[in-house]
Amino acid sequence: MSKREHVDVAIIGAGIAGSALATALTNSGFSVHLIDRSDKPLDTARGDHIQPAMAPILSRWGIWESLLSAGGEKRFGTRWFDASHEHIVTIPVPEHQDCAPWFLFLNHEDIGRVLLERAMDNGAQCTLGAKRWSFKRAKTCWHLSWESLQGAKEISCTMLVGADGTGSSVRSRLDIDIQRHRYQYPIAVLYGRQRTVPTKRTLDVHLTQDRMLSLIPRTGGGTKIGFPIAAEELPLWRDAPESHLHEQLREWCPTLDFETVAFGAIYPPVSQQSKAYEGEGAAVLIGDARHAMHPARSMGMNTCFRVADQLAGMINELSSGFSEQQVLPILRQFDREFAKNLAPILADNHASGLQMDTISGDGFTDLTGQLRAASSRVEVMDAMGLKAAGLLA
Repeated sequence: MSKREHVDVAIIGAGIAGSALATALTNSGFSVHLIDRSDKPLDTARGDHIQPAMAPILSRWGIWESLLSAGGEKRFGTRWFDASHEHIVTIPVPEHQDCAPWFLFLNHEDIGRVLLERAMDNGAQCTLGAKRWSFKRAKTCWHLSWESLQGAKEISCTMLVGADGTGSSVRSRLDIDIQRHRYQYPIAVLYGRQRTVPTKRTLDVHLTQDRMLSLIPRTGGGTKIGFPIAAEELPLWRDAPESHLHEQLREWCPTLDFETVAFGAIYPPVSQQSKAYEGEGAAVLIGDARHAMHPARSMGMNTCFRVADQLAGMINELSSGFSEQQVLPILRQFDREFAKNLAPILADNHASGLQMDTISGDGFTDLTGQLRAASSRVEVMDAMGLKAAGLLA
């Protein structure tokens, strides 16, 4: 066993949330070690659109231009269509000094790679493929151990962060309570290429007779198609020939014209929020381990950025080598502010998730009416644009 090293922060989970926090902390000179059981790329079916309001944060971290260089593209607003396939309204990106004039989109695994590379360039250590990992309390710190292809290793850290997803082992081992809502219908994800790809991409939401169908731009002219399904429909989508996928999409929305389409993934969406850690030692949860969200409004990843920036900014009051006693009051303050600031975002996301959680929407007449009414009111449209951009909760 190698000699135990000490770092300021150990982060369990090297996905978007963990890598974002590592990037923010190492930018300020803190020592960080990321540990993840997986050594595979992130799941590309997950969120890949970055809100305009995240531009200042990601620029401060030094990765905004890196995301563009990695192939990031621009999305200009969101269009809504009714059950008759008529355009209802387009929610544009607002002209605002505190945000980019467009959404940036890039495949999820590439966003994660850019974040992780930046954190490591800043000096973060990273262990992927960690097996049989564990942690325990010492007198004023945490001891962690694991095995990997590089052999067995032990480290200690002052602050422990759980960023290991919805089924967080850190949350379980720390015995942290959680509130959870499981939605009735899983989300199917298809990948396709439309025959005509506009120069200015938009996210298009079709309120078909039965269900809400989202067409989400992907880099290189691709499109990700997301919609709820009944559990018994899973074999149809997972195993069906491509011709069936085309046929079903055209049945829902005849205006859609895809050159190619293929099955991607199925996700059982969940909304959950963990309680703050109240045990011994400095520990905190972030990302899906703390606040998993329904993908209806693509806010999960952007919320991770916001939370990571908030937590790193508060810890930045300290210097590298901080003690547990110094960081504990900061974590308590963070948890209070987390509950206050995130509550409206989580509530709004949950409401959107419930709205999408149907396979018999009957044309979504209420939502269609609300969108039509909003389209004629400048102040409402401005507020919707600011909210979508991430400038309003």
